[in-house]
Amino acid sequence: MQEESVFTRPELAASPARFAEAALGLTPTDQQRQFLEALAEPGARVAVRSGHGTGKSTSLAVAALWFLATRPDGLVPCTAPPGHQLQDVLWRELRRLIGRLPDEDRALFQTTADRVQRKGATGMIVARTARPENPDALQGFHADDILFIIDEAAGVADAIFEVARGALSTPSARVALTGNPTRLSGYFHNAFHGARDSWTRLAFSCLDSPLVAPEYARDIAREYGEDSDMYRVRVLGEFPRTGMFNLISLELVDQAMARTVPQGFQDREALVYGVDPAWLGSDRSAIVARRGLSARVVAVTRGLDTVRLTELVARRAEADRPDAIFVDQTGVGAGVLDQLKRTSHSVIGVSFAQTPLEPDRFVNKRAELWWRLREWLQAGPVLEANPDLRDDLIKPEYHLTGSGKIQLESKDEMRKRGLASPDLADALALTFSLPVRRRDGFPAVVMAADSQRPYEWMERKTEWEHSEV
Repeated sequence: MQEESVFTRPELAASPARFAEAALGLTPTDQQRQFLEALAEPGARVAVRSGHGTGKSTSLAVAALWFLATRPDGLVPCTAPPGHQLQDVLWRELRRLIGRLPDEDRALFQTTADRVQRKGATGMIVARTARPENPDALQGFHADDILFIIDEAAGVADAIFEVARGALSTPSARVALTGNPTRLSGYFHNAFHGARDSWTRLAFSCLDSPLVAPEYARDIAREYGEDSDMYRVRVLGEFPRTGMFNLISLELVDQAMARTVPQGFQDREALVYGVDPAWLGSDRSAIVARRGLSARVVAVTRGLDTVRLTELVARRAEADRPDAIFVDQTGVGAGVLDQLKRTSHSVIGVSFAQTPLEPDRFVNKRAELWWRLREWLQAGPVLEANPDLRDDLIKPEYHLTGSGKIQLESKDEMRKRGLASPDLADALALTFSLPVRRRDGFPAVVMAADSQRPYEWMERKTEWEHSEV
């Protein structure tokens, strides 16, 4: 006689935490259990603000599978701002959990890239990416048993929630909002503030999760400070004090421009050029040189075509002999890059939009390079006292995305605030595109993109701090 499926046990249909234990062989953490049990009752509305790595993706996958396994005609719409969060994270967890089921139970599900279908029934788990240009991501879903899952909820546009308001407010509908608390406005923020009485509100700190290594919190505290908004969001699961933050302070810049270089300190350092090309309009073409812990503006100009700008870069490079030249290859920069490659210099193209070396921390390469520039300024460098460079460095703001990544304010966003493009600072940021080493008697070596070796200025920081000025 075939053993009865665990899916039919009434006590499991009433408890997602018990389902996780009995059907999947999991032992939820106290935080995960608290979340799962909060979803047990029809009409439950649960909002979770969380630090990084507390197991919320596994919790969401358990909740979705519990709902479909114990309710053959149940519907589970899932959404998140980036599509990869659904396919690469939630769907991967769903596949893993389904794989833990006995063969006869596992055979009840058919999984594709955007849905898990209950065979022989109407129930399904379905993925819909929440994009502002597609505000109907959560619209049109109706069922007697329905569970809405909204991950990285801080990054979901209010327009999407507005379109789905009717479905989300259905009396029996369960709703789960989870994410890093990165924004001080919007539907997710309101669930913990203006509309807090309508939600079961949970906060998951990394400090209370056995899934998060203790060194993670220590690393964030060491890099940003325990009193920083980054620590609040990524470790404590608390909302930041401010929604946008200035990336580089005026104090850091003024201190750098007031320093002098210790005699002979820079002799062993590689000289690197950063070139940010522009053409027509008000933007400037800028060339900035950096050698270790010192930097200066080489040239700033407007209105040069690619040929004349290339000639200018080549002429200055002939005099300075930089070990590497990093060029913003976006738009007009592609022409400058192609022409500079015909010279004898080591020239590397960089796109600010490309994938960063640390994709888990930064949205794009530009955010990563500006963050490296910020760290460099904190290391105590010397900057040429250039008022335009000073103004450019303190212009951009940054914020955290729904997934906790660092997003630098775009040039278009800056223009809306009445600020010009930070061309000189962009050129300086380009000098951090890859670590560059200079070896006596040998050409410069540009380190591979996946190199874990620190930048030259990090290697020399201690020596710099103890040098006599």
